[in-house]
Amino acid sequence: MKYIAYGSNMVQDQMAVRCPNARMIGIGYISGFRLEFYLHATVEGTGSPEDTVPVAVWEIDARDETNLDIYEGYPEYYEKDCQQVRMEDGSVEEGMIYLMRRIRHLPPQEQYYQGIADAYRNLGLDTLIETVLEPALERALKRR
Repeated sequence: MKYIAYGSNMVQDQMAVRCPNARMIGIGYISGFRLEFYLHATVEGTGSPEDTVPVAVWEIDARDETNLDIYEGYPEYYEKDCQQVRMEDGSVEEGMIYLMRRIRHLPPQEQYYQGIADAYRNLGLDTLIETVLEPALERALKRR
């Protein structure tokens, strides 16, 4: 199955531990969403096609999905949905994505945020730190 990651599960080293059978397919973008932090990352629909969030798309098996369910606190903290992703090569993939159910009006911890920023850099998404990641952090800081 395809799994769409937008937060700490974009970090390849962390996914290797959480989901040893996972294989990254590539980088893509979900449109009509923006990244938000409520202590942890989530994406929220805006309906605006100008809003996009970069994601890592993984191929995972049933065991990896079970591991992710535990890590993500499914179904209490995050729920699952299906989402389409426009890949960098223009193709479209569809996969499972976790969406936050339990909102906490707290900014992310520094180490968590930096891990996601590092993942952006490692995946060649450096320019999106300023336009996607930093605005999400600013919104979280204003909410507390």
